[in-house]
Amino acid sequence: MSPEDDARSFGEQADRLLERIAPILAGQLAELQGAVVADLAAIWIAGHRNGSRAEGDAMREELIEMHTRHVRELVCAYLGDIDG
Repeated sequence: MSPEDDARSFGEQADRLLERIAPILAGQLAELQGAVVADLAAIWIAGHRNGSRAEGDAMREELIEMHTRHVRELVCAYLGDIDG
């Protein structure tokens, strides 16, 4: 399987999971939705504990930066769909 196929499959899996989660959050206060999303991200990031404490800390910092960039890109993409 090519890297493009892997990325496509991963994206499709993520979309299917999002379709299952979105109805649970739908209709809730935006602040509550944000709290749930933030907690899930924190659990995911805190779960990375490879190597020494310093290595784990460095990996988590890298994940936070990567995640922030990805969220920013997605926000721009979604706003483009709305504004476009």
